[in-house]
Amino acid sequence: YTQMAGRAGRRGLDKVGTVILCCFGDEPPPQLTLRNMLTGSSTKLESQFRLTYNMILNLLRTEELSVENMIKRSFSEFATQRALTQNDYPKLLSRGMKGLAKLEKEYEQDADSRVGAEDIGHYFSTSGELLTLNINILSFLLSSAGGTAGGALVPGRILLVTSARKHGYVATPAIVVKSPTVSSTSSGIGSGSSKSSTTGAGKDTAICIVLLPESYVPGSDSDEKGKAKPATLNYTGSAKQRHYAIHEIGISEIVLVSSSKHKVDSKALFKDKSGPSLGLGMGLGSARDPFARAKLVGGRRMDDDPFAGMMARGKKGGGTGPQTAGASSEQSQIDQVMGYLVDAETQEAKSSLGAMDLTECTKGISQGNDMFEFRSACNRVEGLLSTLRLFQSHHHPSIERHYAAIERKETLKATVDTLRHLLSNESLALFPDFLQRKALLQTLGYVDSNDAVQVKGRVACEVNTCEELIVTEMVFEGILNDLEPAEIVAALSALIFQEKSADSELDSELPDSLVLCCEKMRKIATNLGEMQRDHGLQIDPKDYCANSLKFGLVHVVYEWALGVPFSNICELTLVQEGSIVRCITRLDELCREVRNCARVVGNPTLYRK
Repeated sequence: YTQMAGRAGRRGLDKVGTVILCCFGDEPPPQLTLRNMLTGSSTKLESQFRLTYNMILNLLRTEELSVENMIKRSFSEFATQRALTQNDYPKLLSRGMKGLAKLEKEYEQDADSRVGAEDIGHYFSTSGELLTLNINILSFLLSSAGGTAGGALVPGRILLVTSARKHGYVATPAIVVKSPTVSSTSSGIGSGSSKSSTTGAGKDTAICIVLLPESYVPGSDSDEKGKAKPATLNYTGSAKQRHYAIHEIGISEIVLVSSSKHKVDSKALFKDKSGPSLGLGMGLGSARDPFARAKLVGGRRMDDDPFAGMMARGKKGGGTGPQTAGASSEQSQIDQVMGYLVDAETQEAKSSLGAMDLTECTKGISQGNDMFEFRSACNRVEGLLSTLRLFQSHHHPSIERHYAAIERKETLKATVDTLRHLLSNESLALFPDFLQRKALLQTLGYVDSNDAVQVKGRVACEVNTCEELIVTEMVFEGILNDLEPAEIVAALSALIFQEKSADSELDSELPDSLVLCCEKMRKIATNLGEMQRDHGLQIDPKDYCANSLKFGLVHVVYEWALGVPFSNICELTLVQEGSIVRCITRLDELCREVRNCARVVGNPTLYRK
């Protein structure tokens, strides 16, 4: 339709083209069918490029073009190769390699300062495995059990979190003050993504009060007091001679979900920037607050406390106002939370901070494969956590600095490795298929270990009409040597004819030698199918044999080779006359190719036939 309707109107003359649909029949097509035809998307172009053994062998024989370059020039890799060129990946790789070399040099020069933390490399890799497992576990709980992850991320829960490069702490205690936001809640109030980013409560992040390391020193760059208000996101404060911060912690930063849980006043510890919401829940913003945009009267909002600043009855002098009392209550809450965090730090220093059994969070969740993988991941977490606590680096006083240095180096190394993979042949979609097919050719003796094409490979290069491996094996096993020319042509027709036919079985009127040859061809095809499957190719031996060999015209071609008139041989089968002529025409080309194979291998008997 797109091709025909695009010709409506004269280019440069008509502003509008008219298309008339002729609907044959009593009723026009359904409206849905017409709408899909008129406004539907066009058919997506998909590459049909496939590697064949003949192509691989011919490319291995030439030096001008390799198999890898041929794959890169195919339409299937066109979009990928264009993206690599437009994004300047080679330049990025060069810059990344220079930066990685510099970081590795600095890391080696800093080896003397890592006394007592020599195992930081193993510690980092183990910590990375643990963080990855926790991502999978908590993602499953959040999607299955809601925002609190079945109680794992409920307010008051003690966690161990790691954010060395972003915030400067490693395996430090934190307490949840606001659970991750459930996606259905945010969509129900229509707040959109802007509210989530404002409050800092994303779907996979929780608001936590984090105990900063003892080595933390407030400075102009790191101190957030002047930038954030108390009890808000990114605020840094101090209590009980230790510093703390209110940070947004993603599930990718959680090392341990402990079994410790305390009762905390979340509203006092963390105040949402969206302001009060008349008791309808935090984070609702002005969508449900009718006084959200009320004008200030006398320096305050109409919905503030009307008795703010008044003294209590019966009190003399300047009594303590509600604001002062509120501040004192918030400070006491902070002191209490800091006590919980310091106790957790002391327990972790003794490797005695208990981990929560996350399998208890899945009560009421249906069983299945995901649940089995979830329980397996929980068991692996226990082992990795025990291993992590055995490293000396886990208790090192300068673990944050060493961890950040190796994280920076390993992150850049992973990026460089990714770029190398994208620019290498291994990123090609057909490259694994090429390696598997080349391994099969080496096993069969078509090429040697140096990818040099042998005699069998040169014979296979001569066959372009059908399955080159089957023809090559037939020539080298000599199953055609003792046959008459008419029998050879009839046997080869099984490789050419590819239509479904009811006459798939061999006729009893055929010579025994021809029938035996056809059975040997079946055996060769089955063996080749099994070898391809063993080398990793997605091939079923029986299907490969059935698709490569079809004996529906063996009798017809045999009679034709003996000189029987075409009108008579057409009565031997139900196959259309055009298919018979097409098969015989292509069979002539295959006979020429088999003759060339006999010439290459040095078989004069078969060549003369």
